[in-house]
Amino acid sequence: MKYRSVLSPGARADIRSAVRWYEHIDPNLAFRFRQETLATRGRIERFLFQFRIMRGTTRRALLKRFPYSIYFYLKDGKASVIGVVHQRRSDNIWMDRVKIAELNEA
Repeated sequence: MKYRSVLSPGARADIRSAVRWYEHIDPNLAFRFRQETLATRGRIERFLFQFRIMRGTTRRALLKRFPYSIYFYLKDGKASVIGVVHQRRSDNIWMDRVKIAELNEA
């Protein structure tokens, strides 16, 4: 079954921030980061349950060529992406977003 992935405002901001960072280094890197993010979202949409559960129902997909993780959970038949976070950053970033999402669902 194929699921649609939906980006939260926080996840969109994460991607924009990373793209700006890579544009300062090399515009081609920024383009490749965008492409890798889209490809990873495509893997999530096709093979949602292959990714490791990190907390509760939140799963993590690793980008292949960049040190970033995509955090998401299944809701209403969609893969809700809550964060695209550098792997060296604190887990508190995505965990706080999970808590907010849980509060909004309650």
